Amino acid sequence: MLPHDPQTQLLTIDDVMRLTGYKSRSSIYRLVRQNRCPPPVVIGGGRVRWRSGEIEQWLQGLPTQRYA
Repeated sequence: MLPHDPQTQLLTIDDVMRLTGYKSRSSIYRLVRQNRCPPPVVIGGGRVRWRSGEIEQWLQGLPTQRYA
C-alpha cells in the first residue's frame, strides 16, 4: 500500500471548484482548454480527476494583485 501523500491525491471537479472559488464546471474546463489550468487525468469509466499537487502548484503560481 502506498503511503498517504497529499501531493498524489486525486481531486474531483467539485474539489477543484471548492479550492479555486470557481462556481461552474464550465469555467474550470474553459481554463483547461486555454492551457491556464492543469488538465485532468482519465481514471477510467469516463471519470476524470485532477492531481492535487498540480492544482496546488498552479494556484501558488498565480500572480498576486497589487493595489497602489
